[in-house]
Amino acid sequence: MDTSVVYADLNLARTQEPKQASPPTPPPDSCQCPRWHRLALKLSCVGLILLVLTVIGLSVLESPVQLKCPKDWLPHREKCIQFSQENGVWKEGLSNCTRKGATLLLIQDQEELRFIKDSIKEKGNLFWIGLNYTLPDKHWRWINGSTLSSDVLKITGETKINSCVAVSKDKVVSEDCDSDNMWICQKKIKRL
Repeated sequence: MDTSVVYADLNLARTQEPKQASPPTPPPDSCQCPRWHRLALKLSCVGLILLVLTVIGLSVLESPVQLKCPKDWLPHREKCIQFSQENGVWKEGLSNCTRKGATLLLIQDQEELRFIKDSIKEKGNLFWIGLNYTLPDKHWRWINGSTLSSDVLKITGETKINSCVAVSKDKVVSEDCDSDNMWICQKKIKRL
């Protein structure tokens, strides 16, 4: 075998220039849009992904919310309710609830009144709630300042100066605020 031929063959292989390939033509349905359109599309996709992840994260954080009342308090809707075991005048009940970080009960509707009546264990026990008769306007007012709506409670008994409302298992009655009754406190339910 001739070495010069081998060298020439090798030399040719080294000096031979590669063929220039023409750029591939894009498919007919591809986007021929400006560069900033593609950038905007990519940023929109990233924003959408972040939004979805945020919604998922918030739903995970909010779903295990537990509601808890202190010991000896009953949960009802957004409230914790406690029936006192002691007697006193209406103002004593008011101050006792305040010391517990609560208020005397404010009954919102007929369903809540039914719940309260069903929760009273013994007949004959009267419990103060946060409703009294105010002067000079001569209206039943809740301790938060709102006026009693007649469709919530039907109060029996005599309404006079220094009247407060008490509930029992079977009635809602106007009583002299200086009478001795137990009371019902309420506070907002705690979210854990």
